[in-house]
Amino acid sequence: MLLVFGAVLVEQVGPPLPSGPLLIVAGALVKEGGLSAWPVAAVAWGAGMLGKVALYLVGSRYGRQAMHSLCRLAVTPNSSMEKADTHFERWGAPLLVAAEFIPGIRTLAPSLAGAEKVRTLPFLFYSALGAALWTGLYVGIGLVFRQQIDRVLTVIEQTGKIAAGLTLVAVAAYFAGRWWRRRRSIKASDSPP
Repeated sequence: MLLVFGAVLVEQVGPPLPSGPLLIVAGALVKEGGLSAWPVAAVAWGAGMLGKVALYLVGSRYGRQAMHSLCRLAVTPNSSMEKADTHFERWGAPLLVAAEFIPGIRTLAPSLAGAEKVRTLPFLFYSALGAALWTGLYVGIGLVFRQQIDRVLTVIEQTGKIAAGLTLVAVAAYFAGRWWRRRRSIKASDSPP
């Protein structure tokens, strides 16, 4: 449970560490009797809300500067911030529900809501609804596809170190690619036309 809480919270406040797959595995373990669905969902929802409220307060206090910092921290291109800004102007607080399912915008939306001075109650309502839908989806996928996930986990357990090494290489390559694209994007925006 602590792993679920930590993964969701860390993903919510910046670095793009996908917690969805962890929730799917947790959902699969629910059927095995090791965990209960409601506590897993509640812990994930609570961690997500804690991160959202923190980002909302940062956005309220520091405005758009907070969002620029988040873009650098999360290796998210500024274009994600511009997209989030455009969508937020069009849809307002209800965008917080859909933002849960859009990588990059998910992290920026609470800060943007704070910077745009969205009232607290609408922010909390739409954020809570989005977090509940997101959590329910991933835990539900784990529940439904438990047998397939069990097979994958068995293969991973059997291959052990090889799978762990390949996973680490894949994660490192992902972050290196994101960093490189971000760096190119910054250089391109800094160069004169």
